[in-house]
Amino acid sequence: MGTDIGHGPRLSAREYERRIVELYAGLPPRPGREEEARVRRLELDLTVDHRLGRDFPKEKREALWNIQQQVEKKRIRLAFHWLAHIVSYKPLYRKANRLAGFLVDEYSKVLTKEELEAFFDLKENEKPALPMDF
Repeated sequence: MGTDIGHGPRLSAREYERRIVELYAGLPPRPGREEEARVRRLELDLTVDHRLGRDFPKEKREALWNIQQQVEKKRIRLAFHWLAHIVSYKPLYRKANRLAGFLVDEYSKVLTKEELEAFFDLKENEKPALPMDF
């Protein structure tokens, strides 16, 4: 997966997928909020290990987690917006893309350019966008 960006070995795609499956396979049918948050945090750490490296600094991991929590609140509001406007996909698509852009912009405050491109698998100057057929 890409070039080494100085954070040690990365989880292989196969190992990453195996660990993600194990993480979610161990969940009860209706996990509580704390359990869901714990799993999201572990998933973020696995993603960092896979995309950036196992030695990625703890303080930067914590900063990414804080951003994830902000984005989660916005994602929930987006879901409610979707329910309220289920017949119109274009405004929802624009809001979802703004949320993706917000996530990348916030992560760019923590990650270097190389780290950002590796984490999101973006090409240089590429903006995140959701695939959508209208």
